[in-house]
Amino acid sequence: MNRIKELRKEKELKQVELSKILGVSQAALSGYETGNYQPDNDILIKLADYFDTTVDYILGNTDIKKAPSYEDAGLSSDEAELLVDFRKLTDDQKAFVLQAVKAEAIRRAGEQKK
Repeated sequence: MNRIKELRKEKELKQVELSKILGVSQAALSGYETGNYQPDNDILIKLADYFDTTVDYILGNTDIKKAPSYEDAGLSSDEAELLVDFRKLTDDQKAFVLQAVKAEAIRRAGEQKK
């Protein structure tokens, strides 16, 4: 759990300060930082929220501190919502939607040439 210590030091916090923020004892926080104790899901979420990072980063599953936002990818909120909905579809449904979108794009391109 050295990521917790790393994040804490980046914010120039003492263990006692972060332990109060998390609502845990300083001994528990020290245990998280040394790897002697595993924080529960609630503490992991509090850590991720406080440090504006992901639980995966804190756990060492990724070296990416924060996933890019939809805005970072140049998407509007409507486009982001559409993408979320699209990902819920079956493969057949996705293929149908993609075919319909391509057909509409071809139709519009033909209209613009007129």
